[in-house]
Amino acid sequence: MTGRVDEVVRRAAATPGRWHYWRGRLHIVVKAVLASVLAWLAARYLMGHRQPYFAPLAALLGVYPTVARSLRESLAYAAGFLVGALLAIPVGMTVGPNPAGIAVVVAVALLVSSWHGFGDQAPQVPFTALFALLVGGHEVMSYVVPRLGDVGVGLAVGLAVNTLVFPPLHIGRADAAVRDLKEQLACALEELASLTRPPGAGDAEDGWTRWGERERRLRHSHDGAYRACEQGRDSLRANPRVKLRRRRADGPGAWRSLRLMDTLDHTATYVRSIADALREASRTDPGGALLDAGFRDGYARQLDMLAGLVRSLPDGSGDDAAEARGLQQWLEQPYRGAGTDAPGLWDPRKELLRLSGLLLDNVCTPPT
Repeated sequence: MTGRVDEVVRRAAATPGRWHYWRGRLHIVVKAVLASVLAWLAARYLMGHRQPYFAPLAALLGVYPTVARSLRESLAYAAGFLVGALLAIPVGMTVGPNPAGIAVVVAVALLVSSWHGFGDQAPQVPFTALFALLVGGHEVMSYVVPRLGDVGVGLAVGLAVNTLVFPPLHIGRADAAVRDLKEQLACALEELASLTRPPGAGDAEDGWTRWGERERRLRHSHDGAYRACEQGRDSLRANPRVKLRRRRADGPGAWRSLRLMDTLDHTATYVRSIADALREASRTDPGGALLDAGFRDGYARQLDMLAGLVRSLPDGSGDDAAEARGLQQWLEQPYRGAGTDAPGLWDPRKELLRLSGLLLDNVCTPPT
């Protein structure tokens, strides 16, 4: 029954993410078509180029999921195209489109394209250089100059369309991913609470098997939320919709889900550490000499309360937080004085209480 409920929750949380994904893809498709057509028309009728095939190709470089990335990739593409053309001109005019010219152009272009500043557009350098040499031949200059104009028009049109038509602002998808991560963390804490309570015969091993699946889902959700927030942060830069929607007051850091993601990131670390400590304690203390039934029951209640606090983020509940702090202090009280350490190098009770205390401080501290 628990697995079925988890599956329903997971599908419900994933539905908004899928909707935001396909809506974003549809916007990109519409903008790519519009930018390509407008770039070809501008180069064909405003600049008078008979075959402006580089204009729509370059326009596609201006249509990326974020305005900031579109600008970066467009500049890198323009630089790669210009450098490749400049390499082809002297070789075409002196050597020509023959085996020797091809060898020189390819060798030099590949070396130059190794500069990290070209990024993902590094292959554009050897491609442009070789293409210009083979098509332009000894008249490479007359071939390259109009193509530079086509590229400039295409990039300008692509950037303009991407900025002015549905400028991408990936807030909704990131918000949905953060909500899913919050729910997964709360469910993980509840799973650990059930593992902490005194188990019946054979329950412990089955519980850790279920935890393995829970941990995989948590890792998947954590990675997805991190990527979505990074894309959301990038989409805020150079985006005119930011001011219109008043999503931030003084920069990308003011976006609420982005600040909450920092809290959840630390929460995920503490949750995994608590799980590791519990697993290690069950291995080294199978008889429960240290983690007795009383400690287990109290610590399980604390994990359940922490799950509720995670679900209430970012607003939180002052009464629940105060109750959780009181329970944390009550659990820590027997282990504060001198001589309370357990025999050996590691006391699982103190380690578990240290981790739950850090987690409690983390979820009760408002994101800044």
